[in-house]
Amino acid sequence: MGPSEALYSFAHDLALKKAQKIARKPVPDLPAAQKLTLGKAESRTFNVGFACSDITPYNYKTHPYWMAGYGIAKRITGLLDPLTASAMWIDCGGDGIVLISCDLIGLTGYEIQEIRAMLAPFCKKSGCRHVTVSCTHTHAGADTMGYWGVLPFSGKDKAYMRKIKNAIQTLCEEAYRSRKSGVMYYGNIEAPELLHRWREPYFTKAQLHRFRFVPDDGSEETWYLNFPAHPNTLGGKNKRLSADYPCYMRREINRRQKVNVLYSVSAIGATDVGELADDDLERTILGGAALGRKAFEIVNDRQLGAEIAVVSQNFIMPLDNPVLSLANALGVFNARACPADSETKTGFISEITYLNIGGVQILTMPGEMFPELVWTGGYENAETSATGEGAEINPTPLSEIFHDPQLIVFGVTNDMAGYALARNDFVLDPDLPFLRHAKDRFGRNHYHETNSCGVNTGDVIAGVCRQIKAILSAN
Repeated sequence: MGPSEALYSFAHDLALKKAQKIARKPVPDLPAAQKLTLGKAESRTFNVGFACSDITPYNYKTHPYWMAGYGIAKRITGLLDPLTASAMWIDCGGDGIVLISCDLIGLTGYEIQEIRAMLAPFCKKSGCRHVTVSCTHTHAGADTMGYWGVLPFSGKDKAYMRKIKNAIQTLCEEAYRSRKSGVMYYGNIEAPELLHRWREPYFTKAQLHRFRFVPDDGSEETWYLNFPAHPNTLGGKNKRLSADYPCYMRREINRRQKVNVLYSVSAIGATDVGELADDDLERTILGGAALGRKAFEIVNDRQLGAEIAVVSQNFIMPLDNPVLSLANALGVFNARACPADSETKTGFISEITYLNIGGVQILTMPGEMFPELVWTGGYENAETSATGEGAEINPTPLSEIFHDPQLIVFGVTNDMAGYALARNDFVLDPDLPFLRHAKDRFGRNHYHETNSCGVNTGDVIAGVCRQIKAILSAN
C-alpha cells in the first residue's frame, strides 16, 4: 500500500468512525409533501416584485477568502466584476412565492433552512408560501461550501455567510414591497453554439428559457433566464472575484434594454459555455454577451395564466462518499446529516421542489445534474458506455416522469449535493475511490464521480420525482 492509499484508508476509517454517531440516531420522519395552488389559470394578472443587492466580499485585500473551485487554499487576490443576489416575488392576487438567485458556488440545505427560519416573520406577514434559493455556481466566487479552504478547516467565512443571509432577507422584503401588476410570458430558444459538452456522452439540451414579466405601468420588465452552462469559464488560473459569464449576459441585456434579470443554471454536468475564444476572460465576456443577445431572439413567447403550483419534497440523500462524510463530520461544510442506507450508513436531508408557473413545469435540483438524467435521448448503450452496461440500468429521465420534453431544471437550488451521473457512466478508481480520478475501459477520465454522493444519486432523485408526480396526479 502506497502513501496515498494509506492516507485514504485512514481517512475512510475515520469517516466511518465519526459517522457511527449519526448512524445511531433515529431515521427522521420527513413530513409528507402536499400540492399548493395559488391563483386561477383563467386570470392573466400576476404581481411581481424585484430587488437586487451586491454581495461581493470587498475586504478580500485584508481578509482571506478562498476561490470556489480548482483546488484548495487558493486565496482571492482581485476583483473582476461584482457578485450579486436578486429576488423575484410572484403572486396571482394573494399569497405568493419568492425566487432568489445568487452569484455563489452553492449553499447547503442546512443553510437554506437557516435562511427560511430568518424569513419566517416575513412569510407570515406577506403570505409568502415558498422560498427557492438558486446559486449560479460561479467558480470565481468566494467559497460558501467549505471545500476549498486550508484543510482540515472550512473555507467558509462566517461573517460573509451572515452577509449573504442578511442580504437575502432584505431582498425578499424589498421585492415584496416593489410588486406591480402585469402579465407573464414564457418562451425559449435553442442555442447549441453557446454550449460545449466536454465529456461523453456528448448529449446536451441547449435551450435558453425566459420568463418575462411585463408590468402594466410600462416600467422595467423582469426576466428570469435559465441555461445549462457551467460558470467556470474563467478557469483555474483566475484568482479574481467574478460572477463569470452571467455578469456579462446581464450587462449585454441591460445595454440593449433596461431589464431586471435573474439567472439560474440548468443541468450543468460536464457542460460549459461554447468555445468562442482561446483566452478564458475573452471567452467569458463573449459567451455572456452572446447569451444576452440570444435572450432577445426568443420569438415564441406565450402569455401565461396566473396560476402557481408548488410541491416541495424533502428526502434523504444516501452518502456513499467517505470524503464528503468526513468533511461533514469535521465541520468543513454543514449538512442535515441523518442515518441512511449507504456505504457510510449516513446521508443528509435534501429537497426537490416542483414549480408550475402558468403551465410551465420546473424542477429544482440539489446539485449538478448530468443532462441525460433529465431529458430523453442521452444514455449510452452497452457498446459505448463507460461500464459496458446498457441504458436499461439507468433511471427514467425526469422529462419522461413528468411527460414534458421541455421540462426546466433549476440546478444548484435549495441544496448543493454535488454531481448526479448515469449509473452506466459512473466509474470510481479501485484504489482511491472518490479521491483519485478514474479511467474507464476506453481510457477516458472520470472526475465528476469524486464530487458526487454516489452511484445511486440519480436513482434517488428519480424516485423522489415519481413521488411528486403521484401527488400531482392525485390532485
